[in-house]
Amino acid sequence: MASAPAHGRWRLLDSLCALALLLGAPAWGAPPAPPQVDLHLDTPTQLLLRKLPLDSPSLEAGTPKLRAGGTNIAVMVIWPGQKVDPLVRSRDLMRTTLAEIARLPDVELATDPQAARRIAAEDKLAVLLSMEGAQGLGEGDWRATLDEFYGQGLRLLGLTWSHSNRFAGSSGDQGGGLTEEGRALVAAARQRQIVLDVSHASRAATLEVCRGAGGIPVIASHSDAHAVHAAARNLTDEELRCICATGGVVGLNLHATFVGPQANVERVADHAVHIANIGGKRCVALGSDFDGYIQKPAGLPDASALPALFTALERRGWTAAELDGLRGENFLSAWSLVQSK
Repeated sequence: MASAPAHGRWRLLDSLCALALLLGAPAWGAPPAPPQVDLHLDTPTQLLLRKLPLDSPSLEAGTPKLRAGGTNIAVMVIWPGQKVDPLVRSRDLMRTTLAEIARLPDVELATDPQAARRIAAEDKLAVLLSMEGAQGLGEGDWRATLDEFYGQGLRLLGLTWSHSNRFAGSSGDQGGGLTEEGRALVAAARQRQIVLDVSHASRAATLEVCRGAGGIPVIASHSDAHAVHAAARNLTDEELRCICATGGVVGLNLHATFVGPQANVERVADHAVHIANIGGKRCVALGSDFDGYIQKPAGLPDASALPALFTALERRGWTAAELDGLRGENFLSAWSLVQSK
Protein backbone atom coordinates (compact mmCIF):
# COMPACT_ATOMS: atom_id res chain seq x y z
CA MET A 1 0.00 0.00 0.00
CA ALA A 2 1.30 3.44 -0.85
CA SER A 3 2.09 5.69 2.12
CA ALA A 4 -0.22 8.64 2.81
CA PRO A 5 1.01 12.21 2.34
CA ALA A 6 2.64 13.70 5.45
CA HIS A 7 -0.27 16.03 6.24
CA GLY A 8 -2.66 13.09 5.86
CA ARG A 9 -0.63 11.01 8.30
CA TRP A 10 -0.81 13.77 10.91
CA ARG A 11 -4.58 14.06 10.50
CA LEU A 12 -4.80 10.29 10.96
CA LEU A 13 -2.65 10.50 14.09
CA ASP A 14 -4.86 13.26 15.50
CA SER A 15 -7.94 11.17 14.81
CA LEU A 16 -6.45 8.14 16.57
CA CYS A 17 -5.55 10.24 19.62
CA ALA A 18 -9.07 11.63 19.79
CA LEU A 19 -10.51 8.13 19.54
CA ALA A 20 -8.22 6.92 22.32
CA LEU A 21 -9.41 9.71 24.60
CA LEU A 22 -13.04 8.95 23.86
CA LEU A 23 -12.43 5.32 24.78
CA GLY A 24 -10.85 6.35 28.09
CA ALA A 25 -7.21 5.68 27.20
CA PRO A 26 -4.56 8.18 28.28
CA ALA A 27 -3.35 10.57 25.60
CA TRP A 28 -0.05 9.62 24.00
CA GLY A 29 2.76 11.28 25.89
CA ALA A 30 0.46 12.30 28.76
CA PRO A 31 1.89 11.82 32.25
CA PRO A 32 0.35 9.02 34.32
CA ALA A 33 -2.44 9.94 36.71
CA PRO A 34 -1.26 10.58 40.29
CA PRO A 35 -1.75 7.76 42.77
CA GLN A 36 -5.19 7.83 44.37
CA VAL A 37 -5.71 5.35 47.19
CA ASP A 38 -8.93 4.35 48.92
CA LEU A 39 -7.92 2.61 52.15
CA HIS A 40 -11.19 0.82 52.83
CA LEU A 41 -13.55 -0.79 50.35
CA ASP A 42 -15.94 -3.57 51.37
CA THR A 43 -16.37 -4.62 47.76
CA PRO A 44 -15.21 -8.24 48.36
CA THR A 45 -18.30 -8.84 50.53
CA GLN A 46 -20.50 -7.73 47.63
CA LEU A 47 -18.59 -9.96 45.22
CA LEU A 48 -19.18 -12.97 47.46
CA LEU A 49 -22.71 -12.43 48.74
CA ARG A 50 -24.28 -10.77 45.68
CA LYS A 51 -22.27 -12.78 43.15
CA LEU A 52 -21.24 -9.61 41.34
CA PRO A 53 -18.09 -9.23 39.25
CA LEU A 54 -15.57 -6.57 40.22
CA ASP A 55 -16.33 -4.67 37.02
CA SER A 56 -20.06 -4.48 37.74
CA PRO A 57 -21.56 -0.98 37.44
CA SER A 58 -23.90 -1.93 40.32
CA LEU A 59 -21.03 -1.70 42.82
CA GLU A 60 -20.27 1.55 44.63
CA ALA A 61 -16.58 0.81 44.14
CA GLY A 62 -16.31 -1.54 41.21
CA THR A 63 -13.75 -0.81 38.53
CA PRO A 64 -16.00 1.50 36.43
CA LYS A 65 -16.73 3.88 39.32
CA LEU A 66 -13.21 3.67 40.74
CA ARG A 67 -11.80 4.68 37.37
CA ALA A 68 -14.36 7.45 36.92
CA GLY A 69 -13.39 8.98 40.27
CA GLY A 70 -9.65 8.60 39.78
CA THR A 71 -8.97 5.80 42.27
CA ASN A 72 -6.19 3.60 40.93
CA ILE A 73 -5.04 1.93 44.16
CA ALA A 74 -7.83 0.20 46.10
CA VAL A 75 -7.62 -1.54 49.47
CA MET A 76 -10.11 -4.40 49.25
CA VAL A 77 -11.22 -5.60 52.66
CA ILE A 78 -11.65 -9.13 53.94
CA TRP A 79 -14.45 -8.63 56.49
CA PRO A 80 -15.01 -11.79 58.57
CA GLY A 81 -18.61 -10.80 59.13
CA GLN A 82 -20.88 -11.77 62.00
CA LYS A 83 -22.95 -14.87 62.77
CA VAL A 84 -20.69 -16.87 60.46
CA ASP A 85 -17.46 -18.81 60.96
CA PRO A 86 -14.95 -15.94 60.61
CA LEU A 87 -12.12 -18.06 59.22
CA VAL A 88 -14.35 -19.75 56.63
CA ARG A 89 -15.75 -16.36 55.57
CA SER A 90 -12.27 -14.85 55.36
CA ARG A 91 -11.04 -17.66 53.14
CA ASP A 92 -14.12 -17.39 50.93
CA LEU A 93 -13.62 -13.65 50.53
CA MET A 94 -9.93 -14.04 49.77
CA ARG A 95 -10.59 -16.73 47.15
CA THR A 96 -13.36 -14.71 45.49
CA THR A 97 -11.33 -11.50 45.39
CA LEU A 98 -8.18 -13.13 44.03
CA ALA A 99 -10.24 -14.81 41.31
CA GLU A 100 -11.62 -11.44 40.19
CA ILE A 101 -8.15 -9.88 40.18
CA ALA A 102 -6.90 -12.74 38.03
CA ARG A 103 -9.88 -12.46 35.65
CA LEU A 104 -9.53 -8.79 34.81
CA PRO A 105 -6.57 -7.72 32.65
CA ASP A 106 -6.60 -4.15 33.99
CA VAL A 107 -6.45 -5.19 37.67
CA GLU A 108 -3.37 -6.44 39.50
CA LEU A 109 -2.51 -7.42 43.07
CA ALA A 110 0.04 -5.14 44.77
CA THR A 111 2.06 -6.35 47.75
CA ASP A 112 4.47 -3.42 48.11
CA PRO A 113 4.37 0.34 47.44
CA GLN A 114 6.61 0.12 44.40
CA ALA A 115 4.27 -2.38 42.73
CA ALA A 116 1.24 -0.24 43.58
CA ARG A 117 2.83 2.80 41.95
CA ARG A 118 3.87 0.83 38.88
CA ILE A 119 0.42 -0.68 38.36
CA ALA A 120 -1.29 2.71 38.75
CA ALA A 121 1.19 4.30 36.33
CA GLU A 122 0.27 1.61 33.78
CA ASP A 123 -3.35 2.84 33.94
CA LYS A 124 -4.46 -0.28 35.80
CA LEU A 125 -6.09 -0.76 39.20
CA ALA A 126 -3.73 -1.89 41.94
CA VAL A 127 -5.51 -3.93 44.63
CA LEU A 128 -4.18 -4.23 48.16
CA LEU A 129 -5.69 -6.75 50.58
CA SER A 130 -6.66 -5.98 54.17
CA MET A 131 -8.51 -7.80 56.94
CA GLU A 132 -11.08 -5.92 59.02
CA GLY A 133 -10.95 -7.69 62.37
CA ALA A 134 -8.31 -10.20 63.43
CA GLN A 135 -11.04 -12.64 64.46
CA GLY A 136 -10.82 -13.54 60.77
CA LEU A 137 -7.65 -15.45 61.62
CA GLY A 138 -9.80 -18.06 63.35
CA GLU A 139 -9.89 -19.58 66.80
CA GLY A 140 -6.93 -21.89 66.38
CA ASP A 141 -3.30 -21.16 65.50
CA TRP A 142 -3.54 -17.55 64.38
CA ARG A 143 0.14 -17.44 63.43
CA ALA A 144 -0.39 -20.14 60.82
CA THR A 145 -3.43 -18.42 59.34
CA LEU A 146 -1.67 -15.03 59.39
CA ASP A 147 1.09 -16.61 57.30
CA GLU A 148 -1.51 -18.23 55.04
CA PHE A 149 -3.18 -14.90 54.29
CA TYR A 150 0.13 -13.08 54.04
CA GLY A 151 1.22 -15.57 51.42
CA GLN A 152 -1.91 -14.73 49.42
CA GLY A 153 -1.17 -11.01 49.53
CA LEU A 154 -2.58 -9.64 52.81
CA ARG A 155 -0.66 -6.48 53.71
CA LEU A 156 -2.97 -4.58 56.11
CA LEU A 157 -4.60 -5.85 59.30
CA GLY A 158 -7.32 -4.30 61.43
CA LEU A 159 -7.30 -5.60 65.00
CA THR A 160 -11.06 -5.52 65.58
CA TRP A 161 -14.40 -4.82 64.03
CA SER A 162 -17.40 -3.70 66.10
CA HIS A 163 -16.97 -6.38 68.76
CA SER A 164 -13.99 -7.04 71.01
CA ASN A 165 -12.07 -10.22 70.25
CA ARG A 166 -9.27 -12.24 71.79
CA PHE A 167 -6.70 -9.72 70.52
CA ALA A 168 -8.10 -6.29 71.43
CA GLY A 169 -11.05 -4.27 72.62
CA SER A 170 -13.39 -2.59 70.15
CA SER A 171 -14.82 0.91 70.20
CA GLY A 172 -18.14 -0.73 69.35
CA ASP A 173 -18.57 -2.28 72.79
CA GLN A 174 -16.25 -0.04 74.82
CA GLY A 175 -13.69 -2.84 75.10
CA GLY A 176 -10.33 -2.75 76.83
CA GLY A 177 -6.82 -2.57 75.42
CA LEU A 178 -4.64 -5.20 73.82
CA THR A 179 -4.61 -8.68 75.29
CA GLU A 180 -1.40 -10.70 75.58
CA GLU A 181 -2.36 -12.47 72.35
CA GLY A 182 -3.01 -9.07 70.82
CA ARG A 183 0.47 -7.85 71.73
CA ALA A 184 1.91 -10.98 70.16
CA LEU A 185 -0.17 -10.38 67.02
CA VAL A 186 1.01 -6.76 66.77
CA ALA A 187 4.62 -7.94 67.01
CA ALA A 188 4.05 -10.67 64.43
CA ALA A 189 2.39 -8.25 62.00
CA ARG A 190 5.27 -5.80 62.34
CA GLN A 191 7.78 -8.57 61.79
CA ARG A 192 6.03 -9.32 58.48
CA GLN A 193 5.80 -5.60 57.57
CA ILE A 194 1.99 -5.72 57.67
CA VAL A 195 0.39 -2.30 58.15
CA LEU A 196 -1.56 -2.18 61.42
CA ASP A 197 -4.99 -0.55 61.25
CA VAL A 198 -6.67 0.76 64.43
CA SER A 199 -10.02 1.77 62.97
CA HIS A 200 -12.72 0.13 65.14
CA ALA A 201 -10.22 -0.49 67.97
CA SER A 202 -10.93 0.82 71.47
CA ARG A 203 -9.22 4.00 72.61
CA ALA A 204 -6.97 2.01 74.96
CA ALA A 205 -5.94 -0.41 72.22
CA THR A 206 -5.35 2.41 69.71
CA LEU A 207 -3.12 4.34 72.08
CA GLU A 208 -1.15 1.24 73.11
CA VAL A 209 -0.49 0.25 69.48
CA CYS A 210 0.60 3.77 68.57
CA ARG A 211 2.72 4.44 71.65
CA GLY A 212 4.59 1.19 71.09
CA ALA A 213 5.08 1.75 67.37
CA GLY A 214 8.80 2.39 67.59
CA GLY A 215 8.89 4.49 64.45
CA ILE A 216 6.64 2.17 62.44
CA PRO A 217 3.56 3.97 61.04
CA VAL A 218 0.09 2.96 62.25
CA ILE A 219 -3.04 3.84 60.27
CA ALA A 220 -6.74 4.25 60.91
CA SER A 221 -8.04 3.23 57.50
CA HIS A 222 -11.58 4.59 57.80
CA SER A 223 -12.18 6.92 60.74
CA ASP A 224 -13.35 10.48 61.33
CA ALA A 225 -12.74 13.11 64.00
CA HIS A 226 -14.60 12.90 67.32
CA ALA A 227 -14.22 16.67 67.80
CA VAL A 228 -16.27 17.27 64.63
CA HIS A 229 -18.90 14.64 65.41
CA ALA A 230 -18.93 12.79 68.73
CA ALA A 231 -19.57 9.25 67.48
CA ALA A 232 -17.94 6.51 69.54
CA ARG A 233 -16.19 5.19 66.41
CA ASN A 234 -14.55 8.54 65.68
CA LEU A 235 -11.04 9.33 66.89
CA THR A 236 -10.32 11.71 69.75
CA ASP A 237 -7.64 14.35 69.31
CA GLU A 238 -5.38 12.27 71.57
CA GLU A 239 -5.76 9.30 69.24
CA LEU A 240 -5.25 11.46 66.16
CA ARG A 241 -2.02 12.89 67.57
CA CYS A 242 -0.79 9.43 68.48
CA ILE A 243 -1.50 7.96 65.02
CA CYS A 244 0.00 10.93 63.19
CA ALA A 245 3.09 10.90 65.42
CA THR A 246 3.89 7.39 64.16
CA GLY A 247 3.99 8.70 60.58
CA GLY A 248 0.65 7.06 59.87
CA VAL A 249 -2.53 8.35 58.27
CA VAL A 250 -6.26 8.58 58.95
CA GLY A 251 -8.56 7.67 56.07
CA LEU A 252 -11.72 9.79 55.89
CA ASN A 253 -14.80 7.59 56.43
CA LEU A 254 -17.84 8.60 54.39
CA HIS A 255 -20.49 6.79 56.47
CA ALA A 256 -23.00 9.54 57.31
CA THR A 257 -23.38 8.16 60.84
CA PHE A 258 -19.76 9.13 61.50
CA VAL A 259 -19.66 12.25 59.34
CA GLY A 260 -22.48 13.79 61.39
CA PRO A 261 -25.81 15.61 60.92
CA GLN A 262 -26.52 17.03 57.47
CA ALA A 263 -23.73 14.84 56.15
CA ASN A 264 -22.46 16.19 52.85
CA VAL A 265 -19.21 16.94 51.05
CA GLU A 266 -18.51 20.03 53.15
CA ARG A 267 -19.02 18.12 56.37
CA VAL A 268 -16.49 15.50 55.24
CA ALA A 269 -14.12 18.36 54.43
CA ASP A 270 -14.59 19.58 58.03
CA HIS A 271 -13.21 16.26 59.27
CA ALA A 272 -10.25 16.52 56.88
CA VAL A 273 -9.44 20.02 58.10
CA HIS A 274 -9.65 19.03 61.76
CA ILE A 275 -7.43 15.98 61.32
CA ALA A 276 -4.95 18.18 59.46
CA ASN A 277 -5.04 20.79 62.22
CA ILE A 278 -4.19 18.11 64.80
CA GLY A 279 -1.65 15.99 62.93
CA GLY A 280 -0.74 17.89 59.79
CA LYS A 281 -2.04 17.51 56.25
CA ARG A 282 0.39 14.64 55.62
CA CYS A 283 -1.76 12.61 58.04
CA VAL A 284 -4.98 12.80 56.01
CA ALA A 285 -6.01 10.06 53.55
CA LEU A 286 -9.13 8.47 52.02
CA GLY A 287 -10.99 5.47 53.46
CA SER A 288 -14.50 5.73 52.06
CA ASP A 289 -16.10 2.46 53.28
CA PHE A 290 -17.97 2.20 49.97
CA ASP A 291 -19.79 -1.11 49.38
CA GLY A 292 -19.97 -1.49 53.16
CA TYR A 293 -23.71 -0.86 53.61
CA ILE A 294 -23.06 2.75 54.57
CA GLN A 295 -25.35 5.77 54.43
CA LYS A 296 -23.65 8.06 51.94
CA PRO A 297 -23.24 11.81 52.45
CA ALA A 298 -25.04 14.07 50.01
CA GLY A 299 -22.85 14.55 46.96
CA LEU A 300 -20.75 11.41 47.55
CA PRO A 301 -22.89 8.48 46.39
CA ASP A 302 -20.05 6.27 45.16
CA ALA A 303 -16.38 6.22 44.16
CA SER A 304 -17.00 8.20 40.98
CA ALA A 305 -17.87 11.29 43.05
CA LEU A 306 -14.65 11.62 45.08
CA PRO A 307 -13.34 14.59 43.05
CA ALA A 308 -16.08 16.68 44.71
CA LEU A 309 -14.21 16.32 48.01
CA PHE A 310 -10.94 17.49 46.47
CA THR A 311 -12.73 20.50 44.99
CA ALA A 312 -14.18 21.37 48.41
CA LEU A 313 -10.74 21.25 50.02
CA GLU A 314 -9.19 23.24 47.18
CA ARG A 315 -11.72 25.98 47.91
CA ARG A 316 -10.45 25.93 51.49
CA GLY A 317 -6.91 26.60 50.38
CA TRP A 318 -5.37 23.15 50.09
CA THR A 319 -2.61 23.19 47.50
CA ALA A 320 -2.20 20.72 44.65
CA ALA A 321 0.64 19.00 46.53
CA GLU A 322 -1.46 18.72 49.70
CA LEU A 323 -4.35 17.24 47.72
CA ASP A 324 -1.98 14.76 46.09
CA GLY A 325 -0.96 13.77 49.59
CA LEU A 326 -4.55 13.14 50.62
CA ARG A 327 -5.26 11.26 47.40
CA GLY A 328 -2.49 8.77 47.96
CA GLU A 329 1.01 10.03 48.59
CA ASN A 330 0.52 10.27 52.36
CA PHE A 331 -0.42 6.60 52.65
CA LEU A 332 2.19 5.39 50.17
CA SER A 333 4.89 7.21 52.15
CA ALA A 334 3.65 5.60 55.38
CA TRP A 335 3.53 2.15 53.74
CA SER A 336 7.07 2.61 52.46
CA LEU A 337 8.22 3.33 56.00
CA VAL A 338 6.51 0.18 57.29
CA GLN A 339 8.30 -1.82 54.59
CA SER A 340 11.67 -0.26 55.44
CA LYS A 341 11.67 -1.26 59.11
